[in-house]
Amino acid sequence: SNRLNDELKKEKKADLAVKKLLFLGSGGSGKSTLFKQLRSLYGNQNGYGNKDRLQFKDHIYAQIVEQMRLCLECIETLKEENEEYKDVELSDAAKEAADTVTSNPEKSPKVTEEMADAIETLWKESAVKTIYDLRATMKIDDSSAYFWDEVKRISGNDYVPDDKDIILVRYRTTGVIEQKFEIKKNLFHVFDVGGQKSERKKWIHCFEMVTAVIFVASLSCYDEVMFEDEEKNSMVDSIELFEQICNNEWFSDTAMILFLNKKDLYADKLQSVPITVCPAFNGNFNGNAQDYDETTEHIKDVFEGCNQSSKQVFTHLTCAVDKNQVEKVFNDVQTVIINTSLASGGLIA
Repeated sequence: SNRLNDELKKEKKADLAVKKLLFLGSGGSGKSTLFKQLRSLYGNQNGYGNKDRLQFKDHIYAQIVEQMRLCLECIETLKEENEEYKDVELSDAAKEAADTVTSNPEKSPKVTEEMADAIETLWKESAVKTIYDLRATMKIDDSSAYFWDEVKRISGNDYVPDDKDIILVRYRTTGVIEQKFEIKKNLFHVFDVGGQKSERKKWIHCFEMVTAVIFVASLSCYDEVMFEDEEKNSMVDSIELFEQICNNEWFSDTAMILFLNKKDLYADKLQSVPITVCPAFNGNFNGNAQDYDETTEHIKDVFEGCNQSSKQVFTHLTCAVDKNQVEKVFNDVQTVIINTSLASGGLIA
């Protein structure tokens, strides 16, 4: 039995050597994009082989077609519900294209040459552009514009998704995806979990022995409504969720790292939409509601103010689609993670 004990000790030591990271956050915050970036930065064989890449094809086809279908539905709804938009109309050519896009809804979408032409025609229409501009409340994903721009290339017979396609494609994570990475001789076991409300119950079993939680919140969602609850502001949801996670007893010894993500989209949006449109910042912000530094500092304070424990929250402003920036932030984060696991192993105070 001594040998068994030694084996068990060895396994426990090996297990402690692996740093367990948990990505948490609301749906649409960019968790999975970060996860995909880590994989392309640190995954074995440097990320994605051809076989892996082809698995993203269906997601990309689905985003291109389903999001355009959603745009067409939104045009109708907008005209009915909003006097100001009653003249929003598709041209005759676009109406034909719309028939192509909406036909065969039961089949899983494929971007053929015919479909690509139809998407291209529609994407030039001012009515479709109007819906895209109103995407905060229409549930149209930011990255759909990129895929509609690229639809010709994607419809090619020999199309293989490239890194940018893989990073930008948007599909909802269900269940838990996990991957082991080795970064500078440290082993990391990273879990990415679905952020939609229906998915959150599935998180709990991931919570044991976590070295660090990386909570991802989208900065640019301050004027958006939730995918699953149109009455609720997405930023308010994100703050409430962070408060629950930050003060959760499971995480009393866990490093808490906050990524305020989509800073690029946020900077663009801020020029036309002040942060005070968000109920969470409405009564408590006295600065310039369109100044990037002042507003991000305030958002950071609101999130960090949720922390009722004695531990520190490490906050970073991030842009998950920017590979170099993700690499840089991860280098900083690594130091925090390694120090935390040394502390919990009693190696540093």
